Amino acid sequence: MRILYAASGEIALPLLKALDDRGLVVAVLTSPDKRGKRGSELIPSPIKREALLRSLPVFEFESLKREAREAIIPLKADTLLSFCYGKIFGPKFLSLFERKLNVHPSLLPKYRGVSPIYTVIKEGDSLTGISLQNIDLKVDEGDIYSQMELPLNGEETTESLTERVSALSPDFVLDALKEIESIIPFSQIGEATYTQIVEKEDGDVDFNLSAKTIHQRIRALYPWPRAYAYLGDEKLILSSVYGSSFDEFEKTSGEEPGKIIALDKEKGLKVATGDGYIYITRLQAPFKKEMDAKSFYNGNRGIIGGVLKRGKEL
Repeated sequence: MRILYAASGEIALPLLKALDDRGLVVAVLTSPDKRGKRGSELIPSPIKREALLRSLPVFEFESLKREAREAIIPLKADTLLSFCYGKIFGPKFLSLFERKLNVHPSLLPKYRGVSPIYTVIKEGDSLTGISLQNIDLKVDEGDIYSQMELPLNGEETTESLTERVSALSPDFVLDALKEIESIIPFSQIGEATYTQIVEKEDGDVDFNLSAKTIHQRIRALYPWPRAYAYLGDEKLILSSVYGSSFDEFEKTSGEEPGKIIALDKEKGLKVATGDGYIYITRLQAPFKKEMDAKSFYNGNRGIIGGVLKRGKEL
């Protein structure tokens, strides 16, 4: 098997290493370098950095048109394997390969699209997984070769679940590739759902929502763009919450949603929501380091009784 590995995100690094260690990768296709925060330095994708360390040929194209096809043909790759690549493959490009495979971090047809890990946490599901599918002309609609289920405990963040999927993907994919010639792919079963691009504005927390919903969103928004709310004119980053969203939440006593009730030294800052209390365990003030709730309270004792509001409410 001669694989063209198409990937850009860090989630796909362990699989690249595992495939190349077995001599299966003939080249890497990744996104072009991007400008850094200050706009002066070009930053390569994590996949490109690793591929160059391994002396693998690297291809970067803004679009996969004729120039891309002509560069790829001499590789004589028989398999295209994509994982968090970020571009759509057209029919002419796909025709270059005998096998066209995609690794997707959800139990398809649930959560097709760009943000499956964020969405499964935000929606509060108790089960997710990894799918190896055939690449179809429509996004994530191809038949399934293999799936792995991953139970969730209601404490995951996008960061922690991404790391888990990343670590499990090599064995999952390699096991499937060993049997790929004999596997008969099956059509996706169930109702299809679709995910959207996550924007910075999605971090604006509405404390009128339920405790469960807010708990899920704060975890889904970490590490980017991170949840936030305003205490007066000051924007506070809400990095983490206590416990599991599968637990029962203590009901409020009629306090205004967003009101900071008290500091619990074990759980964090107790905050009222639309129906119950949540505990913020880590937060960050502007131009300060992120810190645990107790440390934050020690430097800001006047926050008890304050009310966290959405930016849109100011």
